[in-house]
Amino acid sequence: MIDEMKAMRILHTADWHLGREFHGADLSEAHEAFFDWLASQVKSREIDLVVMAGDIFDRALPPVKAIEMFNRNVDRLADLAPIVLVSGNHDSAVRMGYGPLLRPGIFLRSGIDGIGDPVLFEDGPFPLAVYAIPYLDPITSAPGLDALEASHDGVLSAATGACRDDLRGRREGTRSLAIGHAFIAGAKTSDSERGINVGGSDQIAAEVFDGFDYVALGHLHRPQRVSERIRYSGSPLYLSFSEVGADKSVSVVELQADGTIEVEEVPVPSGFRVVRLKGEIKELLEDERYFEYENDWLEIELSDTKRPDVPKERLDRRFHHLLSLRFSGPARDKIEQEAEELERLAAQKPVELVSAFIEHVRGVGPDTPEVEMLEQALANSASSDVRS
Repeated sequence: MIDEMKAMRILHTADWHLGREFHGADLSEAHEAFFDWLASQVKSREIDLVVMAGDIFDRALPPVKAIEMFNRNVDRLADLAPIVLVSGNHDSAVRMGYGPLLRPGIFLRSGIDGIGDPVLFEDGPFPLAVYAIPYLDPITSAPGLDALEASHDGVLSAATGACRDDLRGRREGTRSLAIGHAFIAGAKTSDSERGINVGGSDQIAAEVFDGFDYVALGHLHRPQRVSERIRYSGSPLYLSFSEVGADKSVSVVELQADGTIEVEEVPVPSGFRVVRLKGEIKELLEDERYFEYENDWLEIELSDTKRPDVPKERLDRRFHHLLSLRFSGPARDKIEQEAEELERLAAQKPVELVSAFIEHVRGVGPDTPEVEMLEQALANSASSDVRS
């Protein structure tokens, strides 16, 4: 049992993806509700430290509303407890690298500057060194880190090695926490995560993070335990239908002076329910057992042997938030498959389409600076269209 007098309470969250939509549905109201709940948890649980493990925003050039939401809520959280954040692969390392947001209690790490230099908390029951490692693009980060190879494994091994070197020089009794944004081999993925494949592999071994009392990870959207001391908190909101069945949560870690930890996954309440349904259209429209789903956010898979007429319009009359419609019946022909593919492509962001084309042409997707350049070019194009 943890001795609360000798423990620190740390709240681990990640993958907010501010500015994102869910199949075209606005998530800003749900994000605001999450921040209200998060602030209440920090206060009621007497949290000593909040850590955020990357993908603060959904893209490198977030909407103004998302930036305003971030500034307002991080400022509110910092009034309750210090907060340490790292940038993720969806964030712009350059734009996020603007220091502690001009006030004490907020520590934001982006890029390779400060790798191995911890955020120190020495006023608690024991000294705590927090090693904040943002998402590191292998191509651009490897030279500055003296990594042995320009790969995810190479740059993270170099970064965590620098952190362990620093930790060995700290005074006796110092406990450690590492924050990272990466794909650990063997962890469960979701459709909503952007691939970070560079140099043939986007996965790293869990052993790269050996030597820390707790490792708070971001990037994968399902909350999951990699090992006793390594966890993904997951995203606080559902970001794809592939996450149905995975409860959303934050992790509350109690860390004791001897390095003992206890972790509680605290469920995040949701203002909407995400559901997948499958069946024939007549059954879905007429059966009373589907009444409870009429106001849920739905993906429906139709299994009719013959393609129904105007299925979306008919289903919309009963289900108020039908966001995705798929077909799996045996009568699917090439035209229907092409229509589904066009629907899928239409739901993608322009930068995702361009990135997929680049990966198709050269075999490797764009790196972080290239993604930022694409988003800037697309934003300029959209702005030019509006002006004209």
